[in-house]
Amino acid sequence: MDITVDEVEDLPANTFLSVRYGDARKQAPFRKGEAFSFAPRANKGNDLPKAFTVDVFRKVGSKQVSLAGISAVGGSICLEDLEIPSLDIEGMPVKASMTASLQTKGEDPGAGKVTEPSRKQEVAVKARNYIAQQGVQPVLQEMFAQLLEHRPPDPLEFLANFIERKRDEAEAAEGMDDLPDFSEEPGLGEDAMPGFGPEQELPDLSRHNSVAAKVLHGGTAELKSQLAQPCTALGISLASCVKAGIDCLGHPSLTLGGAYAGDAESYELFQEVFDPIIAALHPGWSAPTFGEHYPHPIDGNPVKVTNAAADGTGQHVIFVTMEARRNLAGFRLPNCCSKDERREVEKILTSAQGLKGAYLPLRGSNSHAPKQGGMAGHQEERLKKIGMLFSDPDSQVKLAAGFGRHWPDARGVLVGDAPGIFVWCNEEDHLRFIARQQGGTMKALFARLTKAILAVGDAAATSGHAYAVSKRHGYITACPSRLGCALRITASLKIPRLAGAFDLVSLCKLLELHCDSTNSASTGLCHVSSGDGLSMSEVDMVNITVRGCQRLVDLEQRLEKGEPVFDAIPGLGFEALPGIMSASGRCPKKLPAAGLCKTLAAACLRDNADLYASLRTQETPGGVKLGHCIRSAFDLVGGDALCTGLVLGDANCVDTFSDLFNAVLHQLPRAAQLTDAAKSVALHPADPHCRWVRVELRRNLAGKKFAPCCSKDDRREAERVLVSAMLGIVGDGSYAPLACSQSFPDLPGGVSMEEQKRLCQEGKLFTEPRIAAALEAGIGRDWPDARGAFLLPASTSDTLDQSVGWINQEDHLRLRCSLPGADLQAAFAQAQGMADGIEAALEGGFAKHDRFGFLTVDALHLGPAAQLTSALSLPLLTARPDFMDLCARLGLVPTWSKTFCELSSYPAPELSGEELLEQTMRSFGLLVQLETTLEKGGEFNAVLAEWGQI
Repeated sequence: MDITVDEVEDLPANTFLSVRYGDARKQAPFRKGEAFSFAPRANKGNDLPKAFTVDVFRKVGSKQVSLAGISAVGGSICLEDLEIPSLDIEGMPVKASMTASLQTKGEDPGAGKVTEPSRKQEVAVKARNYIAQQGVQPVLQEMFAQLLEHRPPDPLEFLANFIERKRDEAEAAEGMDDLPDFSEEPGLGEDAMPGFGPEQELPDLSRHNSVAAKVLHGGTAELKSQLAQPCTALGISLASCVKAGIDCLGHPSLTLGGAYAGDAESYELFQEVFDPIIAALHPGWSAPTFGEHYPHPIDGNPVKVTNAAADGTGQHVIFVTMEARRNLAGFRLPNCCSKDERREVEKILTSAQGLKGAYLPLRGSNSHAPKQGGMAGHQEERLKKIGMLFSDPDSQVKLAAGFGRHWPDARGVLVGDAPGIFVWCNEEDHLRFIARQQGGTMKALFARLTKAILAVGDAAATSGHAYAVSKRHGYITACPSRLGCALRITASLKIPRLAGAFDLVSLCKLLELHCDSTNSASTGLCHVSSGDGLSMSEVDMVNITVRGCQRLVDLEQRLEKGEPVFDAIPGLGFEALPGIMSASGRCPKKLPAAGLCKTLAAACLRDNADLYASLRTQETPGGVKLGHCIRSAFDLVGGDALCTGLVLGDANCVDTFSDLFNAVLHQLPRAAQLTDAAKSVALHPADPHCRWVRVELRRNLAGKKFAPCCSKDDRREAERVLVSAMLGIVGDGSYAPLACSQSFPDLPGGVSMEEQKRLCQEGKLFTEPRIAAALEAGIGRDWPDARGAFLLPASTSDTLDQSVGWINQEDHLRLRCSLPGADLQAAFAQAQGMADGIEAALEGGFAKHDRFGFLTVDALHLGPAAQLTSALSLPLLTARPDFMDLCARLGLVPTWSKTFCELSSYPAPELSGEELLEQTMRSFGLLVQLETTLEKGGEFNAVLAEWGQI
């Protein structure tokens, strides 16, 4: 007899079903799809039971009790005052005493005699008694259970971290009954942290790093005069919103908004400050685009969520968490609300009839009458253990904003009866709904989350309130970074092969996901979360996350089978990465919003509307359109890196779209003019400050389409021609196609993955493009086909002496020549000699232009198509705050390694290769001269003045 549960309504957690059929009884969790099978009854003929009985019950508590030592010792184990934790968050632990007995080989049940324990048994008894007396058995049991579950690559580190965490928990538990007096703590009493106020004058904000501080610092006098007045209808001033950004300096490497909305109206009344913050925190968003004509989509209908599981195998998506934030209209937000408003929010939450569960106020809270003083100590420990307890804010920014006021009054956690449902009350927003589950079936999880949100929304409606929503911003949140659908989905994925083979942060970005760059090596899990929620509905957010996780799991499974994966990665398959511009190259009549784009091409088109209108329908004789050239112009919306956003699809682009190329190249910075005294300086070939030098030359074949627009056959032909030419010049060189490339007949399948990894680490080979702009431009299409490196023999045994020719990485050919020491001129001559020899062997030579020099894929490298780099030891100079500015004036771009500063020449399309070499050698020499001056205690500014730089 087989009995299966076909459908079942939502049940409380830990609900079990027991089925009795005849004399047999079986039990299992009560859930859809659970099956109970009963074997035929022997010797009963046709006398089958006329019915079966079902019993539904909830598991009250659970504890695993170790039997360690009993098999060796025999006899029995007495467990006095065994404490079984309750599975009900409101329940108390169940206490009991039990005895477990095991008959040993030495026992004779009939005689009732037991043999004398052996020496081994005595040792086992002592060990067991010691472990029991010290109470460490549960800790050891949990530690080894987690070790076997996670199987981390470094088990010793995992065990050490586990023990340290348990020590912290034990120390915290000792002082659990000693609740601090939060009213005396700065920022946790009646007032926020002392700091800026509405009646104060704005301080000097030049050293502040938040977006709000920068807006105010560069704002008009009229804006600065509005700090105290006007106020919103609920009495919120601009000063109270930006207090955190003024009180706290922030960090230059972190994008901090520096402002929190005090109520829903703050975003509209103070949009002169909030709009730039929102744009900085949500790349691609612009105030003119969103609003009446393009309202934020609201759609939380679970029916529209895909039925597909994020992981059909159930082996890779381990855990999923969904968090949705909501605030109630008509109340000030938690950073500015009164104690009464906060208590009213708590009252609405606890009155929700459709959300069954237990509300547990934080310990010390007296706002909830049924639980004066807050939750019990064991309940706090339970919530803390599962990561569902929030505590007082320890961030100076949040304390300055006012999030800690009246702590812990009217704060708490509602633990739902439905599995994995929690609601945080008055933490950073009025309500934070959390749904968690094991496995990757996100539709059911989202349905449970939505049900909880609707239940509280209905309770709010009975008291005349609703969730705060804006046409421009979606659901209102205190922090601008959470605006939009206010939903965050996090999935813990077990994808070790993919994590080892690819940069997951970049890969997830292509899939519209975010990957935590600090993924724990000790657990072997990668934590992937949903992307930006502004201008996206809740349903779209869930579906995009499901698709992204499916893609990651599919890639992991391919790697498990040893199959190629690039065709399944956006931008590395047959088509370019989808972008604002169509892959066909056709341009829309209206220029896409470019207000936030930091590329030079976007800036030129934004500032000159006629330029776009005149070029958008043009195309080269080879069929390359403007859209092909500017697809990547609208991707970069942040950062300070120089990016043109302009590429060439073939050699004719610079003529067909010459006005745009001229405008972009005109914006490139130039090196400063120097005096004759400075011009006489150059890097000496034997200078000890220099560890190595490198020269890179980029070249493309004349008459062939370039990477953004070429076909697979075009790319293979370029590989064939270049490898043949280089073999003819350097007979003892060798070509190493990328792993999985099938284009090179002498080595189908390319080098092995291990060999490729080694060559990449040595700087001789390259990996797939990971930047969205390059993938949108089409540079990664058909990866890794027809890509590889031609390895040239070194003239010395020094590992820094290497020459290599990269084929179809971005340009058709990229020559890299490195030499130890400081002889940049020798490295340039070697690279130029190879380039000249290859060009002589080609039928049509390299693509060149009378005005733009050597033609490259990225307009940034036009002209000499060269980059010169040296590794210099400049410890005194690099420590100066004006070092970056000095490099810019000398036409250099610095990057740092562990011991050296790597400096590369700036793009200089107006120079020839020889002129760029002369300028770069001079710049390197000037930096070395300044370092020498500092080493000798000389006058730094006097040297700059001599060069005409002061």
